[in-house]
Amino acid sequence: MAIKTGAEYVDDLRSMTPNVYMLGEKVKRVWDDPRFQSTLNIISKLHDFSFDEEFRELSVVHEPLVGEPVRRLNLYIQRTMEDSIIKVRLTREVTQRRICTWCMCNILGLLWATTYETDALHKTEYHSRFVEFAKHLMKNDYDCVWGMMDPKGDRSLRPSQQKHLTGLKVTKRDAKGITVSGCKVHTSYCFCAKYIVVVPCRALTEEDKDFAVAFAVPVDTQGITFIARPAPQRSNPEGDMECPIGSAIGAVEGTTFFEDVFVPWERVFMCGEWEMAERIPYFFGNLQRQSKCACLAGHTDLVCGVAALVADVNGLGMKTTHIRDKITHTMIQAEVAQGCALGAAAGGEMHPSGVFIPSTITANAGLNYIKNLAGEHIQLLHDIAGGIIVTMPTENDYRNPKLKALIDTYLSGNAKYTTEERLRVLYLAQEIAASTFTGYFLGWAINASGSPMTGDVLVRELYDLKKRVDIAKGWAKISA
Repeated sequence: MAIKTGAEYVDDLRSMTPNVYMLGEKVKRVWDDPRFQSTLNIISKLHDFSFDEEFRELSVVHEPLVGEPVRRLNLYIQRTMEDSIIKVRLTREVTQRRICTWCMCNILGLLWATTYETDALHKTEYHSRFVEFAKHLMKNDYDCVWGMMDPKGDRSLRPSQQKHLTGLKVTKRDAKGITVSGCKVHTSYCFCAKYIVVVPCRALTEEDKDFAVAFAVPVDTQGITFIARPAPQRSNPEGDMECPIGSAIGAVEGTTFFEDVFVPWERVFMCGEWEMAERIPYFFGNLQRQSKCACLAGHTDLVCGVAALVADVNGLGMKTTHIRDKITHTMIQAEVAQGCALGAAAGGEMHPSGVFIPSTITANAGLNYIKNLAGEHIQLLHDIAGGIIVTMPTENDYRNPKLKALIDTYLSGNAKYTTEERLRVLYLAQEIAASTFTGYFLGWAINASGSPMTGDVLVRELYDLKKRVDIAKGWAKISA
């Protein structure tokens, strides 16, 4: 089946009837509710990226599993270093334009490798099941939302030790399948896909074996409830100046609850193999974090562009030394992050299952480098834009004819731009650096794809410090 356009995919979603709540009330007509339109927009744009002549060669790739072209960032199983490099290049191009790539290819890759290893150790049949599910997604050009993170409750206790159920666990097994109950948090895009794929988020012990479960079910499966958090959007739906990014492609986030949800065995990819649960975050730590490193390079590119444009509408531009130096410094940060993502590909290796795995230590080092600069990027926009981005009149003020005349006169800037054009640029800077959207922008940088501390732990564990100490001892001519 051919790759779907954005409009075709959104139309396809209308056959789903997920159980959704927002702001305390049940959403009756989810696909017609304007609060979800920006999320459907970003899904549409990510599909349509495959039809963009500039990027089609990168974004569409032949998938041998089904003998058809698929969208690289969403449905392709990467098999070579070249695949990994192209994914990095494409991710940066998408994220500087669309914020997010919805990189489900990494999720397919990590489950591909984990089910392969589980079968090898336990003589199970998870890998063949997952292969069939992956083929089903590829042939129909279906997207998935991702259910990985648990609420965790008291973080000093194991999942099985919690007073209340804070993760997701198997409550029943029979000949037809399993029944699960619990919760997953951080469900980006919420219900706006055909399937939700659920996996463990941490290493488990034998006492936690009922939490060692991975599966896929349609988002409208009986017993699943989504509590959706509104996307950051403009307060005035009639306007088009304020919050241009969030209003166009702001993603609804969700918390997903499972109440006695039945999963047939053919969609179960882990069930009780507790010692394999740690493989999920391990593969996540290289596949996904390599992508996130390139993703944040793209976000840094966006900050560079906005900062330079703000400087220009204010009449200064790159000819002003301190502005030029600060933006150049940020350019370097973007290139270092991209270099680490590419370096992770160069240092990667082939997994026995056939998935190419990038270097874990390089991917995590690069990602933590750029993650830790997120606050600096927000500061840069405040610095270059000035205090006006937190004090300026609203779009409604500007649309008032009496006030517009005042604003046009007193808030003008560089003569090559109209006052309205200057305001549009300042509103864009405001959205990224001084709005509700700022929280999302920082959240995508700091905690998306795992916290900085997780990256620190992986780098520290994988870095061969003893080797470097021994080299130092050699130079110091000591043998102790």
